[in-house]
Amino acid sequence: MRPSAPARSKGQAGVTLVELLVSMIILTIVTTLLIAGWASLQNSYAQSVKTNDARAEVRDAVARMSREIRDAQPATLTTTGQSPFTVANPLEVAFYSAFNSPGARADGTGIGVLRLTRYYFDTSGSTPQKTLYWQRDTDNSGTFTAADRKIVLASAVVNNSVPNTNVMPNKSYTAIFTYGYRDGSGNFTTADTIGSSDLVKIISVQIHLVVDVNLSHSPVYADLQTTVRPRNAPQN
Repeated sequence: MRPSAPARSKGQAGVTLVELLVSMIILTIVTTLLIAGWASLQNSYAQSVKTNDARAEVRDAVARMSREIRDAQPATLTTTGQSPFTVANPLEVAFYSAFNSPGARADGTGIGVLRLTRYYFDTSGSTPQKTLYWQRDTDNSGTFTAADRKIVLASAVVNNSVPNTNVMPNKSYTAIFTYGYRDGSGNFTTADTIGSSDLVKIISVQIHLVVDVNLSHSPVYADLQTTVRPRNAPQN
């Protein structure tokens, strides 16, 4: 008589092929979700860092312009009635400065170290985002040439495509530089362009810089404004 096979215990039942496949599918789905979430967090972090760096660049640019314009001075300190400024329009301001020059004193003065300096907005190119530059007449030729030192102060500047709704509502752009002065009647007024004969009347310079800090996606603007009174400006 052949002995019967021992009965299989329920607690020793193995995993079927179907159960193994289902487990692998679930594990794959969970892993995919985790990787996608991690990638999304990485992209979000990278975008935040990029945006913060762009905002910091704008703050540094406005701070640099404010300090240097505040220390602007006439080409010769011994001659009265001179203006520190040589150009004053909405996209460029040029003036004499001893800022960061060897030999300059704490008050911004310093005979022999004055150099013609300018901040200007490069309007070349077809994109609405342009570049704001700082340049100094390093060879002391009295004009700006390609040989003079030039640095990028801010990129992705969009002042030329953002209408000005505050100072001059009729303008189709936002002036980077707006100038405060007293007119012939002694009243304080503002303009974004000052003629050469009226440069000496400039009392203050308003700086308004708009930068798109999110070029790769929907526009996000960093919009900074400040008003600077040059220490060598008229006192009235």
